Amino acid sequence: MILGLFVLLVLLVLPGCWDRHEINNYAFWIGTALDAGKDGKLVKSAQVAIPADFKSIREGGGKGQRANIVLTASGQTVGDLIQQIQDKLPRKVFLGHRRAIFIGEKLARKGIKDIMDQFTRNTDTRMRTDIFVVNNGEGKDVLKINSPFNQFSSIVAVDQDRYCRLGDTALRDVLLDIGRDGIRPAMPMIDIAPKNEQEKHEVIEVKSVAIFNRDLQMVGEVTGRESLELFWVKGVLQNLLIPEEMETGNITIYESNLKKNIRTTIEGDRIKAYVKLEGSGRVLENNTDIDISVSKERIPLERKLNELKSKQVEATVKKIQKQYGQDVFGIGEEIHREHPYKWKEIKHKWDELFPNVEVTVKVKIKIQNTGAIGKRVPGIGDRK
Repeated sequence: MILGLFVLLVLLVLPGCWDRHEINNYAFWIGTALDAGKDGKLVKSAQVAIPADFKSIREGGGKGQRANIVLTASGQTVGDLIQQIQDKLPRKVFLGHRRAIFIGEKLARKGIKDIMDQFTRNTDTRMRTDIFVVNNGEGKDVLKINSPFNQFSSIVAVDQDRYCRLGDTALRDVLLDIGRDGIRPAMPMIDIAPKNEQEKHEVIEVKSVAIFNRDLQMVGEVTGRESLELFWVKGVLQNLLIPEEMETGNITIYESNLKKNIRTTIEGDRIKAYVKLEGSGRVLENNTDIDISVSKERIPLERKLNELKSKQVEATVKKIQKQYGQDVFGIGEEIHREHPYKWKEIKHKWDELFPNVEVTVKVKIKIQNTGAIGKRVPGIGDRK
C-alpha cells in the first residue's frame, strides 16, 4: 500500500505537456522566395502546404487542385515579412520542413548580406535547406511552377539539384564560405524559361553557377562545362559526364570518385597554385577508331584526354580570375593552411592578389571500365 501511494504521489507532481502543439495547428512552410521590389523594398514569398490535398496526393487522385498556396509580403526586413505572412494564415508557420530558398537575380546582384544575416540567427532555419539564384527571373516564379513530378516545386528543385551534374548546395555550405576569408560564395542557378514551349511552367533546369564577391553581391555567372569545372576545383563535384571531341571522333566517359588537391607556393610577390584533379572513368560511348580494350591504345587515349581536360579547366580558372576576380575555388584557404603567417599579411587584399595567381592544373582520370565492346561496332557511323 505504501508503495502504491508513493507511485500515485509521484504521478501527481510529474509535469505534463503544457506547451504541446497539435500538427493540425501548424502551416508547413515548404519553400521561400526573396526578390527585390520596385519600390526598393524586399519581397518575400512562401510556398505553404494545403493539408486538405494531402490525402488526394498520396492516393493519386484529387481534383487537379494545387497542393500548396503561395503567399507574398513586402517590407524592409525578413523578420517583418515572416510575421506578415503569419498574419495571413490561420495556423502557426513551421519552418522545419522548408526545403529550398530561391533568390531572384535582381536581388542577388543588389546584395544579399542582410538576408543571410537573418538565416544565421533564426533558430528555426534548417542548415540543409538548398539555396538557388533564379537566372533572369524572380524567386516567386519558381514557387508557382506546376511540375508533373511533384506538386511542390521547392521539392522538385531540390531533387533536380541533387541528380543534375552540379550536385547540391545547401545553405550551410554558403554560410561556411561567407565566414572564411580565402573563398567567395558560389550558388547554383535555376533557369525557368526552357526553349521548348511544351516544357514552359513545368520544367526547370540547373546548369549555371552564380559568383558572389566579399560583400555578397552577385558579380557574374558561368554555365555548362565551366560551371562543372568550377565545382570540381572547389571540391564539391562528385561525378561528371561530358563528351570529348577527339581527332577521330567523340568519346563519352562517366567520371566518378572525383577528388581535388591544391598546393601553393609563395616566392616574393609571386603566388603559385598547383591543382591536381583525379577520378576514375567508365566509357559510355566510343565513336572513335580507338580500341579502348587494348592497353597500348587506351593508355595514349587517357593521356590525351587528361591533357585536354587540364587545358580546359585551366582556361576556366583563368577566365574567372580575369573576368570576375573572385576566388570561388578556395585557393586562399589553401594558402591559409600552408602559409598561415603569410596569409595574415595578404588576406585583407586577397581580392586584389587572386587575379594574378599563377594556376597550373593537372587532370588524371584513369579509365577503369571500357564497356562490353572494345572496338566500334562495324557499320555503325562508318562513312562511305
